[in-house]
Amino acid sequence: MPSFHLKTYGCQMNVYDSARMENLLKPLGYHSTDDMDSADLILFNTCTVREKAKHKLMSEIGKLKELKQKKEVVLAIGGCVAQEEAEKLFRKAPHIDIVFGVDQIDQLPQLISQVREHKTQISLTAFDTDPTFSLSYLIPDRCPTSAYVTIIKGCDKFCSFCIVPMTRGLEKSRSPQEIIGEIQKLVQGGTQEVTLLGQNVNSYDYKKIYFPELLRKVDQIPGLRRIRFTSPHPQDFNDEMISCYVGLPRLCKHLHLPVQSGNNDVLHRMRRWYTVEDYVQKINKLREAVPAVSVSTDIIVGFPGETLLQFENTLHLLETVNYDFVYSFKYSERSGTRAARDFEDDVPEAEKERRLAILQRLQDRISLHKNKMLEGTLEEVLIEKQSLDGKLQGRTDSFKIVHFEGNPSCIGQFKMVRLDKALPHSFLGTALDQQRSSKVYFQQPASKI
Repeated sequence: MPSFHLKTYGCQMNVYDSARMENLLKPLGYHSTDDMDSADLILFNTCTVREKAKHKLMSEIGKLKELKQKKEVVLAIGGCVAQEEAEKLFRKAPHIDIVFGVDQIDQLPQLISQVREHKTQISLTAFDTDPTFSLSYLIPDRCPTSAYVTIIKGCDKFCSFCIVPMTRGLEKSRSPQEIIGEIQKLVQGGTQEVTLLGQNVNSYDYKKIYFPELLRKVDQIPGLRRIRFTSPHPQDFNDEMISCYVGLPRLCKHLHLPVQSGNNDVLHRMRRWYTVEDYVQKINKLREAVPAVSVSTDIIVGFPGETLLQFENTLHLLETVNYDFVYSFKYSERSGTRAARDFEDDVPEAEKERRLAILQRLQDRISLHKNKMLEGTLEEVLIEKQSLDGKLQGRTDSFKIVHFEGNPSCIGQFKMVRLDKALPHSFLGTALDQQRSSKVYFQQPASKI
């Protein structure tokens, strides 16, 4: 039986795409292996968010030249690097057999067959020109308790720091019927939580069916316990979205809304067409309607031209919004983006490091303070895995990480857990012997209708 080794880089959409690849290969008789040297097919599903990650990938591909000389193995490169580099990859690494783009995943079995039969190289990276898109998704034998489902791909926003429109194309939405059908099959197989995926997930538009309406349809699927989505764009987050948090019982009380900077001039250079004031107003309206909601964001420090005062504006935003947690990054110039073309990367690396450390220390204090307010409360936790220290790890409805003692056989189940001790990024808790069937047991104010 032939084997394949698949290595995934990047975001949740790449994880989802890799699952599709696996499901397409298994009917052909392939089985997965962790041993790259023994594999008959080696797949890299790539990401181009950071230039250094691409260099690391090319180094890893280069090391496989010797393996290709020793045995007959097919080497395939997919994802965003393949989309961006296309046939340039063959010049950089002539031992590559297949380069395929994000719109050619469903053709992977045929591409492999052609390479094996004709001993040739294949590059297929053209974007599909259809304004909508469809995915042939084969449901695996064992459905995960928590699963990703892509609903929209591509991006129309063209933020100056981002390469996504060039690697995944413009926005295209899947039909609600196809999305609902996939989720129904997952739920029938045991999935209880789904995360709806898209570069700008709340830009979903399938023949005038918009994201809030799709959320309402997903919320009606019998047997589904939780709905999440990532990542929305502030421009498309509106009052109708807030009404979904109020009215949909399965929609988790967590919003990840990337702001990127706390200064309007920097946002303008980033081509983020909203102001800090608009952004804060939307968060305040959501919290007024749903006091228990947790809010997180993305921040880039050291963007070209960012002054010390502009950075301090971002620190002020953290204190104003009072985020539950933040994903923060140093600006990294990405070839092919407008920022790389139009701006000098003029903030020294040491200063980027300093600003990032200051921001993260501040957010750790904010996160710890917010988490301490939840000590002693009961939360329903979806158990995800066993940590290195042997404890179970899961997430609350509001996306808080909880560690607690328990039997690994409980992985994939929901349990009521008391939050005993708050840490900046997680909690230590105690599972209750009696499971609770209610979705949430917050000891906090109820949502306002």
